[in-house]
Amino acid sequence: MKLARFLVSTLAAIGATVACASAGIPLLSRVDWILIAVAYQAAGGAPTSATIGGAIAGLAEDVLLQPLKGANAFAKALLGYVLAMLSLRIVFAGALAVAGVLAAASLVNDLIVAALGRILLATPVRIGAESFARAALTGAAGGALYWAWRFPWREEWRRRQRRKLR
Repeated sequence: MKLARFLVSTLAAIGATVACASAGIPLLSRVDWILIAVAYQAAGGAPTSATIGGAIAGLAEDVLLQPLKGANAFAKALLGYVLAMLSLRIVFAGALAVAGVLAAASLVNDLIVAALGRILLATPVRIGAESFARAALTGAAGGALYWAWRFPWREEWRRRQRRKLR
């Protein structure tokens, strides 16, 4: 089950990243879809599989987008472990809580990648408006996906059908 969760979420995130970037959709191309996939894997509550899944998904992101190979792999593996440990101890109820955690995780991810770039490549650390916008968009997208996943679609459809019959 954890392998299926990993495969589906990672492939969907990579597909969303490539599709949004190639389509040139301005807001959706800035969302960190792979971080959302790592958070979904971590929600299973298994720190080992979330760490391995985060490392593999982050490495895929590095191959696609990052000049410093391994930076996102390390950051996503660390965040996968931390989010899995948090999910064992805290119940994230509601789309706003999920959005807030994903926004904070996105900022931490950008900070880790910038720090690794500073250490390994001597690039300046730039955490600014772009990082905050990316964090807000990632949190909003993750919260919306969580809401859509938890929404009682079947009951809503039945209720609408009953209204049509009256």
